[in-house]
Amino acid sequence: MDIAFNAAALLFLFVVLGGSAGLVVRNIKYVASALHIKLFAFGIVLGLITTLPELSVGINATIDGVAALSVGNLLSGIIVIFGLILGTSLLINRRIRTGGRLAILIPEVVVMFSPVLFGLDGRYGLWDGLAMTSLYIVLIFYLYRANHSFGFSRPQILHTKKIATALLFSILGIVFILLSSHWIVEVTIGLLDKTHINKLVIGALVFAIGTNLPEITIAITSWRKRASGLSLSHLISSAFTNVLVLGVLTIMRPITFTVGPAFWTIAVFLAAILFLFVLFYASGKKMDRREGLILVVIYVAFLIVNMWLLD
Repeated sequence: MDIAFNAAALLFLFVVLGGSAGLVVRNIKYVASALHIKLFAFGIVLGLITTLPELSVGINATIDGVAALSVGNLLSGIIVIFGLILGTSLLINRRIRTGGRLAILIPEVVVMFSPVLFGLDGRYGLWDGLAMTSLYIVLIFYLYRANHSFGFSRPQILHTKKIATALLFSILGIVFILLSSHWIVEVTIGLLDKTHINKLVIGALVFAIGTNLPEITIAITSWRKRASGLSLSHLISSAFTNVLVLGVLTIMRPITFTVGPAFWTIAVFLAAILFLFVLFYASGKKMDRREGLILVVIYVAFLIVNMWLLD
């Protein structure tokens, strides 16, 4: 009976999640159009907001004295974003245009990979945390300058009320996304716990994807609403915002971990998927279904290797 109830609750939460994502994307597109703000700018903001689950998990892990768990979650999250989410989106939607601006993408990728370099000694200290946080701030400033501001212009008075309403619905949608994502993770853990699946497997599968549920739902909805610019900028922003989260957690308390097979697996697959993303992004100023398939295969390989490491 409990399993049936949890399954029904899970289905309901996914419906809420999907509906909330649709609400956010629809209203953000309206606000961007009314204010003449680039979807790129909203993607940056969304990336910061939808990384709250990772921050929440990391803070709780830090309080419980197991902050090292958040390292795998945050770095693996980048692999989930580009391998699973972007790869699957390309398989479903076939093709997107990227612009192919490597001057923008390369600094973002460097920031995403920086935690691997900082962690080669098996420790993230205060200076590492300050460095990662600083890299994020410098990157945001660089993106702002490279995009010639975020394209803001004063709205017409006649549209002010509609814009305020759209912003309110966007905020409500984001709140529902974060809440439903949290409860989906909680219910899923309870559901899988009753089936006696190995707890390590639950952690690897549920939290790697669970903390990225906001990104998954907004990305899929953005593709469906033909706002691929919002989706891609949101995914990239979510990925490099993970570095900010790791930096903040490290400033709170130093993190130590073993530089062993698990660390090197993350490092190698992160390097591979970031390299492929840059290659695909710059080739022909578009990404297609074939490239999406390669990204998904890399993610599946990452899962298989991690499952093997758990044995």
